[in-house]
Amino acid sequence: MKSMKHLQYNILLAICLIGGIVVASCSDDDDTPSKVKAAACGTFTDERDGEVYGWVRYGELDWMSENYRYDIGDEVNSTIYLDADENGSTNGSYTPDSQRNLARYGRLYTLEGAKAACPEGWRIPTDNDWQQLEQALGMPAFDAATNGWRGNIAPVMLSVYDQKSDLNLLLGGYYFGYAIQGGWRMMGTYGYYWSDTLDAEKEGQFYYVRKLTYARDGVCRMSMEPAGYKLSVRYVRDAQ
Repeated sequence: MKSMKHLQYNILLAICLIGGIVVASCSDDDDTPSKVKAAACGTFTDERDGEVYGWVRYGELDWMSENYRYDIGDEVNSTIYLDADENGSTNGSYTPDSQRNLARYGRLYTLEGAKAACPEGWRIPTDNDWQQLEQALGMPAFDAATNGWRGNIAPVMLSVYDQKSDLNLLLGGYYFGYAIQGGWRMMGTYGYYWSDTLDAEKEGQFYYVRKLTYARDGVCRMSMEPAGYKLSVRYVRDAQ
């Protein structure tokens, strides 16, 4: 009987050890990218309105670490995200909550509006600028050059809830401006960011954008016709 109990003990011990090895192995294979620190950081003041923006340096570029807020005085090409009621509609007024949205998420611009809002010395990033940033943050070059959801670096790009990143990309949603389907969408769920690069694989005016969400670790590279859409914008400049 003692021999049988000893055998059972050894079997149980072996199972526990194997289980420990499996757990350790899963932990070692964790895909979550480590935080990549910016090489430098600072602030920029837009002399047109006195607003101050943070910036961070990755590679040869300084990236703004806040969504832009400059009022171009053109509601056709820019908007503040207006809070919706339970039916998804807004009353069309700039409520206190909408002003808080402006402070946190910035304005949403058409591509034309983003160009008009751009301060001197900065520019809208190209698709290649986005790819270089993604590679600096750990995405393989092959993945960076493909379309759709790629890589697993969104957690080191986004600031969501209590998880902060140096780049501080935000889920500011978008605005779609056509007819019944028009309105503000996806604030707090998705972030959409302009590039200034045409998609050469498509006929017409399709520009690359980046899409991110709190629910996925990938970053989506896609192209879209800009007409009717207002998105967030981050400006870049050559490292100073």
